[in-house]
Amino acid sequence: MGDFMKDINVNLPRSSGRYDFLSSLSASLRRQSFNCRLLLPLAAVVLFLAGCGGPKPVSEPLYFDMLSDWTRSVKVFDGLDAKVYMTATYKDPAFITSYIKRYSKAFKLEDSYAEALLERELGEAERYNEFFISVYTPDDSWNDLARQSSIWRLYLEDDTGARLVPLSVSQVDKVDPLIRDFFPYYDMWATAYRVKFPKYSETGTEPIPNASTKHIKLTVTGIMGEGTLEWRLKE
Repeated sequence: MGDFMKDINVNLPRSSGRYDFLSSLSASLRRQSFNCRLLLPLAAVVLFLAGCGGPKPVSEPLYFDMLSDWTRSVKVFDGLDAKVYMTATYKDPAFITSYIKRYSKAFKLEDSYAEALLERELGEAERYNEFFISVYTPDDSWNDLARQSSIWRLYLEDDTGARLVPLSVSQVDKVDPLIRDFFPYYDMWATAYRVKFPKYSETGTEPIPNASTKHIKLTVTGIMGEGTLEWRLKE
């Protein structure tokens, strides 16, 4: 410790020159402060001009933002007891586009293949209303939406009262990790289904939904209770 302090004392300016040293340091700091005051307004001008450089490109919505926009959840109660926890994503064309973009990027698909895949899926969306549905029931025997003799019924309705029944309800493979990556709300305790409804009712001439549709509702109902999920399409 003594040698260390000795080295410091050796390197310090003598008392006669200490004032000159401090004065020089103070002057240097004042010059730097003055230069900073000059540069700050210049930096502000540069930032302002950068902000006026024209419109910025609009980025595509992130997939999980789109997933949130088109996903709804409901609990079905029998008295105070919850019988069904259901979460559903409506595969609107905007959602499908975002899904295919993420899928194509993840698997590094060639542009031509990705475009063909998107065209095919959008073509399906013109023919069907499709939902991805995750269902949890406290008793596994109640989770039987894919069975013809299911204790549950599904309906799709619009704001005019037109009602559609499913064309198909198929259970999703539980061991497919890709499904949980794209639909993270589908957990290991739930069962997932793909549900397809027609685009037209038996007597309808306009697709459901159409340009004037305000909302659509997916209803799950049975002897144990009823629940409804709603997607508002326009005010």
